Amino acid sequence: MNHEIYAALSGALANDRRQEVCANNLANINSGGFRRDVPLFKTVYDKVSGNNRPTDGTAAAIEHNAFAVHDGNWIDFQTGALQETGNPLDVALDGTGFFALKRASDGTVYYTRDGHFRLNEQRELVSINGDQVLAAGDIEAPLVLAGANPGPARDIKIGKLGDVLVDGQPVGALRLVTFPDPQGLEKSGDSGFLETPASGAPEVAEQVVVNQGVRELANVNVMEEMVSLIEIARQYQAQQKVITDIDELNKQAAKGIVA
Repeated sequence: MNHEIYAALSGALANDRRQEVCANNLANINSGGFRRDVPLFKTVYDKVSGNNRPTDGTAAAIEHNAFAVHDGNWIDFQTGALQETGNPLDVALDGTGFFALKRASDGTVYYTRDGHFRLNEQRELVSINGDQVLAAGDIEAPLVLAGANPGPARDIKIGKLGDVLVDGQPVGALRLVTFPDPQGLEKSGDSGFLETPASGAPEVAEQVVVNQGVRELANVNVMEEMVSLIEIARQYQAQQKVITDIDELNKQAAKGIVA
């Protein structure tokens, strides 16, 4: 079989992967703090062998077939648009950093840019899903807003450094972290990330500012993603045509040999 059909097939598979990533970005347009993915690809070369190998055997003269192979995703950590909500429990980060939370289902600590929080019955600051927002310090303790009056959280002040005041009294601070290599983080859930050996251990985020009453949206540009989907569809159709044409040529050649 012609090597060209494999090259065209690898291109079609690459575009199929691009479409999956693009569709996932669009699906998370309403996920606060979501970071869009950009698929990466590498070229793999397959040496031409057999009768196609030059008779003099020189390596420099040997041709190669190039194939596109998916090589993971690059995470775009560019800050998303900020939306003013007026809710004192909504916070957004300006700069490099993440909130630290503990998942209610299994106790896993994860990190996110989504600062859309609320209070539970124990006056703990939690995510919409009920995951505990961790307080600054050496232990994994939830940030408890004790001292606040029952009812709506009207007397809560969150400072630029993440310090929290309830009825004018300090009750703790948000745990704000960063990583030596954020690209090494593993995505978990819509907007969460998990620490990995590649990311390194979390460190205290010092170059970050907390804004109260604001929520960071997903950093997905709908128009750009839609244009990408159209481009991907056209390329995929062209590659399918190439595969069909090559297959037809192979059939014609086979008929000629038999005849």
